[in-house]
Amino acid sequence: MEDTARQIICNAKEGEREALPKLSHQTYIELFSELEQLRAPLIFDQLIGNRLSYVNNDKSHIEFVDEGTPDNTAISNHVMRAGRHYATFTKEGEWVIRIGIIRPLKNFDKKGLYAFDPLDVEEFRSERTERWGDHESIQVNYCSLAVGSRDFHNNGRCFWSDWLNSREINYIPSNDWEGNEGFENNDEIGMLLDLNVGTLSIYKNGRYLGILKDGLTGEYCWTATLWSHGESVIIKKGCLPSTS
Repeated sequence: MEDTARQIICNAKEGEREALPKLSHQTYIELFSELEQLRAPLIFDQLIGNRLSYVNNDKSHIEFVDEGTPDNTAISNHVMRAGRHYATFTKEGEWVIRIGIIRPLKNFDKKGLYAFDPLDVEEFRSERTERWGDHESIQVNYCSLAVGSRDFHNNGRCFWSDWLNSREINYIPSNDWEGNEGFENNDEIGMLLDLNVGTLSIYKNGRYLGILKDGLTGEYCWTATLWSHGESVIIKKGCLPSTS
C-alpha cells in the first residue's frame, strides 16, 4: 500500500505536489490522505459556539441562528502547509462577519464553548506546535477580513493576532491595505493563501484587490466568525488565479 500511495503522489499534479511536501516522519499513505483532503470540496468541519448551524445540512454553508451576539466561529479542518490555496466566501446578512485563516485547532467544537473569538488568546497558548513555524519570531496565527455592508465602519478591515499577548495589545485593525474598497452582500470574496511567499491576497468577484497580510509561515486552515442573527456565509474551493 505504501508503494501504491507513493506512485499516486508522484503522478499528482504539480500544484498538488507543491502543496504537499513530504515531511521526514510521514509515510506516503499519510501523504495520500492529505492529497484526498486537498482534492475534496471545502467545508466547515468545526462549528464552535452554540449559535452556528449548517444550512440544509450543507457543511459549506453556515448561518448564525437565534438571538444574541456572542462570537461563534467555524473552522475547516483542511490544513494548508505549503504551496498556493484559493477559496471563495459569499456572505448574506445585514451585519459584519470575519473570514480568513487560523492555525489548525483540533476538536475545539467538542469543548462545549458558548462563544469563540479567534482574537482572544487564552484558549490557544497550549495549542502551539513546531509546525506553526519559528516560535522566536512574531507569528500571524490568525488573520481575517471583516466583511459587512458598505456603511459598516469595519468593512474591509484586516484583523490579526499573534496569540502571545493580551487582546488589548494584540487586537490590531488596519484599514490601509492596498486595494481595500469595501464589500457588499453577495460579493464573491476570493482569498489566495500563497505560502511560497507568505501572503494572503484578496479578490472581489474575480478581480484582484491586493495583499491583506504578509509574513505568513507554517500551517493554516480557513475560518469564519459570525455574531449576528441572520448572518450566513458559503465557502467554496476556487481555481487558482494565474496571476495577481
